[in-house]
Amino acid sequence: MIVGFRPLAAWWADAAGNRALLRGNDAGALEHFDRALRLEPGWALLHEDRGRALLARDPAQALLEFDRADCGAPCSAEAGDALVRLGKPREAVGRYIDAKAVSKVSDIALSLARQGRYDDATALVRALIGRLHDDFLERADLASSYATLGAIDIQAASAETAHARDRRAQAIAEFAAASRLAPFNEGYLLSYGFAQAQWGDSDAARRAFERVLEIHPHQADAEAALADMGARGPTPQPAP
Repeated sequence: MIVGFRPLAAWWADAAGNRALLRGNDAGALEHFDRALRLEPGWALLHEDRGRALLARDPAQALLEFDRADCGAPCSAEAGDALVRLGKPREAVGRYIDAKAVSKVSDIALSLARQGRYDDATALVRALIGRLHDDFLERADLASSYATLGAIDIQAASAETAHARDRRAQAIAEFAAASRLAPFNEGYLLSYGFAQAQWGDSDAARRAFERVLEIHPHQADAEAALADMGARGPTPQPAP
């Protein structure tokens, strides 16, 4: 009975800590996890839970706990969260890739863009693109990353008028890359089509909308865009 007491007591303390976390009581949760670790200092689960309790208040210590727990993908993703909070988003990219959680990178980049930190946002996504491969396993993540980059450049163009033309041209190229990588994704095609219609080649825009309708007949946005382009007539050609 004495031998079994410590793990049982540690398990109860861990459960109490997780209940406290669910209530938003990080300090109370930390007390329970510390009590559990005094009983079972080698339990990886306890170190991971302690890291989650520390994440908001002490991300550096949380990172140590996640690395100590070494629990695979969950700990890698949580370590990425800690690195982001420490102001090291580029280091976080590798952790998210290890955790197969690359969507986190896009979330962080879009958050940076909302703060007006467009260069940081695009640098982060480009760092991710540099780590991904155009193969069966990673192609969807690569396409999504290009689409995110395009969305960020569109936002930046609206805010940074001096560089708007370059940003919009980049966005068109990025949406095109996303569409090449995921040719049946109507969202990427629509983004590419609307960007071309507004700032680029109207013929390319028309082809994109027509392709959307091949994939998804009667798709409302594509039909409306083509109707609008028809109402406006062909784009005037420059005189020879």
